[in-house]
Amino acid sequence: MANHADTTITLTDAPEDDERAVIMDGLRAYNDAQAGVSSGGPLALLVRDPETKKVVGGLLGRTYLGLLTVERFFLPEDLRRDRLGSRILAMAEEEGRRRGCTRAVLSTLHFQAPGFYLKQGWEVAARIDCEPPGHTRFYMTKKLDRLPL
Repeated sequence: MANHADTTITLTDAPEDDERAVIMDGLRAYNDAQAGVSSGGPLALLVRDPETKKVVGGLLGRTYLGLLTVERFFLPEDLRRDRLGSRILAMAEEEGRRRGCTRAVLSTLHFQAPGFYLKQGWEVAARIDCEPPGHTRFYMTKKLDRLPL
């Protein structure tokens, strides 16, 4: 690699896939070297319309180094009943346990679903005021019990 004084830094909001891969793969290799190779990967629970079979909502996340991260969770208003959200979250937690995760994390805004997560046994790890004024982001966590061997 060139001298640090010759290094250039580029700001972009649209990195190429191969550019993202350098960072993702480099960090993953470093983490695996430090913590031991950890199986993990993406996780998705997709809710489909029974007639069209099109995805109408669901949960996106990942598992890595013993941590289940819920990245996105959306259900349309008309599906936010009959404990569907609770079932989806429980399925994600169960898959996290199956993959060896002992803790789960997520972030949610005050107008999204902190109350829902609290009812599911999640705890607030941090509360951060954010923009615009009056808005709050909650970082939440839940301990996942190990599955019996």
